[in-house]
Amino acid sequence: MSEVEGAGRPEAVDAAGAAPSLSGRILRSVLTLTIGGIVLLTLMFAGIFYATMMQVPNSAAVMADFFGGDLTVCVVATLTVGVALAFAVSRALTVSIVRPLDEVDPADPWKVPVYAEMRPLLARIDSQQRTLRAQNEELARAESLRRDFSANVSHEMKTPLQVISGYAELMENGLVPPEDVPRFAGLIHQESQAMRALIDDVLTLSRLDELPPDAAVIASVEVLGVAQRAAGRLTKLADERAISVQVKGAPVTMMGNEGLMEQMLHNLIENAIRYNDEGGHVWVEVDGSSEGVTVRVADDGPGIPEAKREKIFERFYRLEKSRSKETGGTGLGLAIVKHGAQRHGGTIEVGGKEGEGAIFTLFFPATAE
Repeated sequence: MSEVEGAGRPEAVDAAGAAPSLSGRILRSVLTLTIGGIVLLTLMFAGIFYATMMQVPNSAAVMADFFGGDLTVCVVATLTVGVALAFAVSRALTVSIVRPLDEVDPADPWKVPVYAEMRPLLARIDSQQRTLRAQNEELARAESLRRDFSANVSHEMKTPLQVISGYAELMENGLVPPEDVPRFAGLIHQESQAMRALIDDVLTLSRLDELPPDAAVIASVEVLGVAQRAAGRLTKLADERAISVQVKGAPVTMMGNEGLMEQMLHNLIENAIRYNDEGGHVWVEVDGSSEGVTVRVADDGPGIPEAKREKIFERFYRLEKSRSKETGGTGLGLAIVKHGAQRHGGTIEVGGKEGEGAIFTLFFPATAE
């Protein structure tokens, strides 16, 4: 365990209450080894000298005279100098050993040469640094998206609220002729429905953002039946614009969230109706294979330019803003479709030729039921 990781733990603190120093440990180890070597050599030479002197007649007197002179002072001085030199050498060695450690920059561990033994630790630090930077960038991007989303929601809700407030004020003050009251009431109802649809889509996206990636897969769904129900709910809108909607395919099942699946197909079919030319056609095809389930929603309307096929899935992005206002879109329908597909582990692609119609293809890979 590193000292950084264990700085707050009892085993990482010495008796004095401070974190242990690596340089101090190295210095004490080298100094102990050096002084121990000096003492060992001194004892060894003293033993050899003693064994040699014991062979000499009157060795006790000779040794007393020998050590009683200036030799003792020389020996002590030599030992003192040896200890001082040992300390100096140990200090220099410690500084040279610790210097590469001091020069390591946690923000860029590979900027300076390092010991081979440190490479696994520095590789881990570098990996964690990259992960943290990526997470910080993702958080910053998410925060930017949240701010943009909040600003867009506020802007989109402001328009219907202004219309409702303005018409209601005119009616409250008796400034609307009786024969125009039904028309004003209809406009208020229309704007309130638009605002309700916007709120519903915002709440749906919020729930999708909060769900874990596999939370949508909860039950067996018969996709063809879901597509038929979604198309059936849009019969009135299709009749108003003289749009023919055909649903075909074979009954296939998959694991998923039936309510979310129906809303996704509803949004795709609704867009195909709203942005198609009057008297046009919409085709919905459901197909199943061993690889998964494919749903195609095609129309013969104006189509979508290739340069804008990725942008249409962004929140509040509108291909034709003026036409979107007329048709009543919230700008969130395709964003919900994309998020819903991802929650099912699927994908959505846009095809077709500009001027000949658009083709939206949903693909959901096979899962064990």
